[in-house]
Amino acid sequence: MGMPLAMIIGTVAAICVTIISVWRREDRMRTQRELLRRAYELGEEIVGASSAEQILANVRLVAPKIFGVMHIELYIYNRHAKTLDSVDGTETDVPSIPLGAPPAGPRAGAVACFHYRTLLSIPDTSRSPFPVAGDPGAEPRSLLFVPMLAQGDVVGVLEMHRNDRARNFNHDEQVLAQHLSNQIGVAVKLLDQRSVREQLFRTEKLAAVGQLISGIVNDLQTPLAAIANLAHSTGDLAMIASEAHRASDIVARLVGFAGTGQVRPQPVEINGLLRSLIEFREREWKVRGILVHHVPADEPMMVIGSQSQLEQVFLNLLVHAEQSLTDSTEKLITIRTSLISRRVLVEIGYSGPKNTADPFLRGPDGTAGGTGLGVCRSLITGHGGEVRLVQPVVGDPVFQIELPSSREKAAGTAPENTRNGSHLLTALVIEPVEVTQIQLRGLLSGLGFRVVPVKSSDEGLDLAQRLRFDAVFCSVHAPGLNWVETAEQLKGRVGGFVLLSDSYDADLAADFEGEGRFVLPKPVDEKQLEHVLDALK
Repeated sequence: MGMPLAMIIGTVAAICVTIISVWRREDRMRTQRELLRRAYELGEEIVGASSAEQILANVRLVAPKIFGVMHIELYIYNRHAKTLDSVDGTETDVPSIPLGAPPAGPRAGAVACFHYRTLLSIPDTSRSPFPVAGDPGAEPRSLLFVPMLAQGDVVGVLEMHRNDRARNFNHDEQVLAQHLSNQIGVAVKLLDQRSVREQLFRTEKLAAVGQLISGIVNDLQTPLAAIANLAHSTGDLAMIASEAHRASDIVARLVGFAGTGQVRPQPVEINGLLRSLIEFREREWKVRGILVHHVPADEPMMVIGSQSQLEQVFLNLLVHAEQSLTDSTEKLITIRTSLISRRVLVEIGYSGPKNTADPFLRGPDGTAGGTGLGVCRSLITGHGGEVRLVQPVVGDPVFQIELPSSREKAAGTAPENTRNGSHLLTALVIEPVEVTQIQLRGLLSGLGFRVVPVKSSDEGLDLAQRLRFDAVFCSVHAPGLNWVETAEQLKGRVGGFVLLSDSYDADLAADFEGEGRFVLPKPVDEKQLEHVLDALK
């Protein structure tokens, strides 16, 4: 007997239902994957944004396609005024919402979301007991308020509107909205930290300049007074010229210290630089009763960098040592240089007390690296070196400044290995992975480059403001500002920008390369690297 017709129809129907169910599930999963992809890309753009306004613009451009919303607002918490400030203040009639007594309408929902630190979904504003309705006929049908969380703090609120009553914000959309809102919170927090760092560096440098000026004023007054006396008495032109030259040198040093422009690295002989600074402060030290013990290395100590910036560092440290000896019975400064494993080591010791509360050594929050020392460390890091303060239990405090030695044998001679025959090229490597950093440093050093490695884009941008780099190598995964914004900010400041990708990506290379921009896959191949460097000539 054959299978009954009813059973055949039932089997076919069951198969069709199964196929439709599987197709719908696959279609739903495909839609979810696409939404997640868009949300991930939006998150990357948000974290790399340079302002809150740019964050809001990115969200308004992409989020409607993800959530199907009609309007988006972004509020950031103002700690001083105790308000939620609208990022787009020109588009709303209430640019700042007081947290104590918020106005009626959606603003009340934003304040409630902030206070309760949790997502607030209102499916139908016309039936909600919560006072979020606006003008009749103009209020949104459904609302979603999402707290922006970063490191346990609520930094603001993301608000989204829908005018379709039939579409509520489902659970998956709420979870995705919270994830997106947290990314916005992290980006806002990073913007605040970046602003604080920039302001702190400016404050540190101004404080260091003020500290040096206090020691320089007396030196400047002495030769000027001598010039005036000689001109009115003896008329000794040679002596007048000598004192005038000394006054000019003091002014030049002060102007050089205050300068903020980019400089091209040049050969600098450290022993000669230190001798010049000792002569510069010698008269003041004699007046203060300070003895100086200078022990230079027998061979020249050559480094590649900015002479004015290195002078800033050593003069700052010497002035600090000088001022630390004010109340000491034994007033001695020891300056010693040596060459250890192709590294120039400069040690500046002083017999003063170990004052750990000194703002030069310790910041206002008690952390190491205070006002003057922070400036010194920043400048030395830009030269590929480091500064340490050694304060032993027994013995005198010592500043240790370590710099990479160049291959030069004497000041003014040409580098042994350059690619254009005129100066030693300098490369900035922004790479958080140490293995890749070491490999690239080895390849570039072998090709005649001086390499300055950092681990984040923010550090790299800070150095690029003070030093001239012939090439920048930046990882796609560098912390801080994303590589797109980093490349834009460095455009015109560097000779070339090389993006380090995880593997070869033809689409990425086609979109990014051109006008001094290149893409290299990791691990970097030496021949491909040479090809890129040849193109940068």
